[in-house]
Amino acid sequence: MSEKDVVERDLRDEEGEAREFPERALPRSHGIKCHCANCHISVNVIATPPPTVCPYCRAAQVRTPFEVMPLTPSMAEGNHQERYGRLYRKPGKLLVFSAAGVGTLLLAWAVFVQVTNVENYWYAPLVNLYSLVAGIFILSRFIIAAFYQAPLDTGFEPTISVIVPCMNEGRDIGRALDQIFDSGYPDAKLEVVAVNDGSTDNTLSEMLKAQSRHPNLVVVDFEKNRGLCHGWAVATLMSRGKILVCVDSDTFIFPGALRKLVQGFVDPTVGGVSGHCDVENTDVNLLTRMQDVRYFFSYKIMKAAESVHGCVSCLPGCFSAYRRICVLHVLDEWLNAKVWGEYGNFADDRSLTNLVLRDYRILYDDEALATTSAPDKWKVYVRQQARWMRSYLREIVKTSLFMWKKHPIPSLSWYIMMFLPLSEPFVIFQALVVTPLMSSAMTMSYVIGVMAITMVWTLHFLQKTGRRHWWTGFVFTLTYIGFFGWQIYWALLTLKGKKWGTR
Repeated sequence: MSEKDVVERDLRDEEGEAREFPERALPRSHGIKCHCANCHISVNVIATPPPTVCPYCRAAQVRTPFEVMPLTPSMAEGNHQERYGRLYRKPGKLLVFSAAGVGTLLLAWAVFVQVTNVENYWYAPLVNLYSLVAGIFILSRFIIAAFYQAPLDTGFEPTISVIVPCMNEGRDIGRALDQIFDSGYPDAKLEVVAVNDGSTDNTLSEMLKAQSRHPNLVVVDFEKNRGLCHGWAVATLMSRGKILVCVDSDTFIFPGALRKLVQGFVDPTVGGVSGHCDVENTDVNLLTRMQDVRYFFSYKIMKAAESVHGCVSCLPGCFSAYRRICVLHVLDEWLNAKVWGEYGNFADDRSLTNLVLRDYRILYDDEALATTSAPDKWKVYVRQQARWMRSYLREIVKTSLFMWKKHPIPSLSWYIMMFLPLSEPFVIFQALVVTPLMSSAMTMSYVIGVMAITMVWTLHFLQKTGRRHWWTGFVFTLTYIGFFGWQIYWALLTLKGKKWGTR
């Protein structure tokens, strides 16, 4: 029987299957700790069946009872209407019309400069060609995204296993777990596996406190740090649900988000679905507001456009779902990936997405809502961006080997995205440094084009959310031009880097 036959059989059996998970249990005083001395892994369970062997080495585990931590109040936020209202509200019409007028003028000016200054292609071909291609590419994302439709809600409710890997997130992990259990997904079809990846703070303690509130929670403890992909892997091997949902330790889902996220899996050709994440800590400072605008564009435009043809290139680890059988099929390849001859998976969510994308469709569901905490310090943000850039670089070659087999539109888009970031630093240097030095003037086609495109996507953010910090999208553009666009070369030099980046 082929893998796709198995998937289709699972879908047919879903409606009539017996309930696989126990009902939500009442608080208990003792649990069982299953420890593997060889792998330095412990599994703490209260109301769920204890594992008989280590998920890694398959050796028998030593079982000892442990006393459940005292019951503490739930940390889940109760007023979700207010929470949603803080994220989405109607913007002022005057502000929208005024900004739209400026954006339209800038865009028209950029087109005019490109059309009327053809001779510039002779003097600065790289800058002008890049400006033209990048502008067309961004505008095409908006056009294709206009055809996006979220997966229909058919009432599909498969068994799901929510995986929450965590390192040094004691501040948020309790609330994140409480939000999952209070999301409204049927208890009999929900299990949650939280993995402590060798934290040095109070993360494990907070997980065990959450377990006292939710006895069906499974807590896995890595005594030594192993890395994010191993946290996902061990939870995948232990899980029993047909769908795996990955949730970051600082991600807080909305009620109904889990149920909506799995609707795309009604289609047996779908291997993964991305939910939608907004920034939770937007009001902290300029940096978090800037990321909020960028997140919205990356989801509502970029992922929406990719989802039209089922080719979402990255399922973010903060809130996404996979068909479990698809992950098991590629798990060994994923864990045993190499970078420059060294074992270890380094690209995490992007690499897993692309392994599944080879044979299945990947979608985006903008109605499955969650918020996630973004870095609020520039030093942490710089490290995070370096890790994401390494992930991108490690995967572009692998993905390019099969992407040409997909629909022509996402294939062409991928290869354009493959080369634009690599060439952009040279374009920036010529447009803003070389040309001014040689002719005492910047390359206006580039400057106007960048400002026009930034205005377009920041205005889209304002129109859809009503959040008045839309202008911080320009801060992102300026920081990208001045620093983060160049970071791709640092990422190339440090391609073997394994650190989380934000922990």
